[in-house]
Amino acid sequence: MLELIEKLKEGILDILLPKFCVGCGKEGLYICKDCEIFFGELPPSPDVMSVWEYEGLMEKLIYKIKFDGCYHIVDELVDKVMAKIELNLPADTYITYVPMHKKKEKQRGFNQAELIAKKVGQLLGLAEQPLLEKVKDNKSQVGLNPQERIENVKNAFGVLKPSFNSEKLGFVENILLVDDVYTTGAT
Repeated sequence: MLELIEKLKEGILDILLPKFCVGCGKEGLYICKDCEIFFGELPPSPDVMSVWEYEGLMEKLIYKIKFDGCYHIVDELVDKVMAKIELNLPADTYITYVPMHKKKEKQRGFNQAELIAKKVGQLLGLAEQPLLEKVKDNKSQVGLNPQERIENVKNAFGVLKPSFNSEKLGFVENILLVDDVYTTGAT
């Protein structure tokens, strides 16, 4: 029943606020099949998974999510990522996200990394769990060189006391940390 209500809600939203491809303007999706081919794919890495390069259409999509509030683009992006990759996570994996400072999140109204983590968790049947907090309201990473980025995020994050039960006194072995953009890995 809940699924039917969700589909009905999406149908009404599509009529009232139709989606247009960010690349070409065609109606239907934020990322049409024709424009999807312009995503620059990255080679696999053992520790970090970043599927597409942050340039061109991808950069426009992330901008629209973050600054235009088009957070429904997250659903399409995550669906496309999950169709491209095979993500086999242990059942005891916790999905978390890079937090924003409370002040900045209040201004924006949402944390895009949290939205991505929730969608990934939904598709994998795993709950997202806030494990980190942003304790320092540092400046934006945009425009900083790699060394400046490292310095900028130094001591910016703290660990939250987990709200889940663990026989290992809060020690978690499997964590999937989600962020919207991976540039230098400083965060």
